Amino acid sequence: MKQTSLSTSFFSPFNGKTIVLELGRKIGFKAKQELINYLREQQAHISYILTASTDYVLVTNDVDSYKTRRAKQFGLPLVNVEYVYEYRRLSPGQTPIDMDKFIIKSTEVQETFANTGTISVAGSRVNVIKINKFDLTKIKLWNSDDADLPRFDELAHGEIGKWAIFKETNDKSDVFFALELQVIPEQYYDRATSDYRLRFRYEKQTISSEEQKQDKKVLIHYAFSDNSNEQQQLFASYYYRIGTMPRVTRIREMLPDKLGSKLLLRSLFTHRIDTQILDENICQLIESIWLESIGDLNKMLSVLPESITLKAIIEAEAALLEVKSTNDPAAALRFYSLIPHRPQHNVGLIKNRRALTEKLDLCQMLRDMLTVNELTNWNVKAPIEAKYRALKCHIETVDSSTPEFKNVAELIQSSIDSGEQIVIHHVFSVAKQTDALNFYTSLPHQWQLFHGSKYANFLGILSRGLTMPKMVMEELGVLRTDIGCLGYGIYFSDSASTSLKYTTASTTRPGRRLLCICQVALGESANYYSFSPTLTKPPNGFHSTHGVKRTEQNNSMFTDNEYAIYQLDQQRLLYVVEISWTPNDVLNIELERLPIVHHQQHALKSSEHGNDDSFCQHKI
Repeated sequence: MKQTSLSTSFFSPFNGKTIVLELGRKIGFKAKQELINYLREQQAHISYILTASTDYVLVTNDVDSYKTRRAKQFGLPLVNVEYVYEYRRLSPGQTPIDMDKFIIKSTEVQETFANTGTISVAGSRVNVIKINKFDLTKIKLWNSDDADLPRFDELAHGEIGKWAIFKETNDKSDVFFALELQVIPEQYYDRATSDYRLRFRYEKQTISSEEQKQDKKVLIHYAFSDNSNEQQQLFASYYYRIGTMPRVTRIREMLPDKLGSKLLLRSLFTHRIDTQILDENICQLIESIWLESIGDLNKMLSVLPESITLKAIIEAEAALLEVKSTNDPAAALRFYSLIPHRPQHNVGLIKNRRALTEKLDLCQMLRDMLTVNELTNWNVKAPIEAKYRALKCHIETVDSSTPEFKNVAELIQSSIDSGEQIVIHHVFSVAKQTDALNFYTSLPHQWQLFHGSKYANFLGILSRGLTMPKMVMEELGVLRTDIGCLGYGIYFSDSASTSLKYTTASTTRPGRRLLCICQVALGESANYYSFSPTLTKPPNGFHSTHGVKRTEQNNSMFTDNEYAIYQLDQQRLLYVVEISWTPNDVLNIELERLPIVHHQQHALKSSEHGNDDSFCQHKI
């Protein structure tokens, strides 16, 4: 029976469609679950978030809700749920039902569909009725670097009307195409900040399998207009031209953190995380950093971490800063009253500046734990999907057979010291929305550099990203080679061995540690040969600093190359690599897999991801 169901679902009008349900109270919980299960059997993707990539919204009637109003803004059809029931009652071989008869059409919606066309039910293409024909060859295309490029304020109020990403696979390269139709809604449109209300964006990236990612070739074109029909025809022209090329496929799973506009990333990021199917490697990573962070806190604190409020953390940080500036014992006592410690961890702060730094790190960890665990109610046994979503970070395992994995491995292995050995267990590609949106892409000299941190810190690194140190380390008397020598910044190295010195092995996954690889926009870097621990920014005319590694010729004080940036938007996390580092780690440890609790719908999720070669049709 299952085989029959799957084969018939291939021809289903729901196959590969993204559907949002807005059924109100007229349909009970049990009936709603049966409906969802049936749609999933038909290979539909049930989404709980309405986005521009939604195909249609199932409703009971023309209800006025946020989702239906939002759907009308996007030009998404509101389909009466009776259509599903009628289709389900069809016998094999019967003529399919015309979905258009079940589209709920107010006067406004009827006019929209009369002007823009109808959705083909059985096919995968959108049938667009064009009112006016335009000579697309006469539409001006702008290069992204044109000096007089028209203004378009995409991030303030812009939305994605349509989008599509394609991949062309060749022997020695992959070519990606991203098409976007961007719109500023009329109620937000301001001629003072944008010259046009509509913008078409075309991007082509060519990535050679023999080159590093940063050497990819990128071409970006724009077309501007206030005529929605013209823009839709332009989009359709590019869509069908690219879609019919040989060796080209439409891809929906790719997160556009390295392709497409920031507006597209913002539109798809949360939806992509919420619908992602987690592989076992990601599950083990998430569970281990979760347990590691909570375990560290439980060993150190005499109270449950969840009993400490954000107000207490803020006051504790203030007490530490007071200790730093005044050496007042009362401030140290106040810190321990706010963050109660076990006796063995209740160390003196006045004479121990390293401990003061560690307590500041503790406060940061408590902040991270509070932020992330509020979303799971501090439940260690919460489903792994809930823990993953709480990080607000997209993670994918990089296949070890891909050029991407080999490039990362080469970057690491080529930078280790003699006498050391690194075993790479897994490479995880990481994308944070804030990093991608804020990253300083226009600065030159962008390098992939390493950053090391202890295992328990990775819950915070993945959830909120890297942060600036809370104090200038030199003032605390901390003598370390990775921080302080170039002042108040975030430090990176071009040597994996150097960054690994600041990592610790996991207690939940013995013999394993984590290493960050970041894209760092160094810009113009000022070279230093002696320590300068009071820096709070690079010298005038520079964007970063470089502690130059000692050689026989330069007499530098730096034993390794160090790079420091002083603005968060000059870095973004690209990879987290799980490794073993000898002679420090034992390699022959057989790891026991951590028990993973999955959401009850985890087993159903694989049926939610269908292939759909149609582009999304929305009102502009």
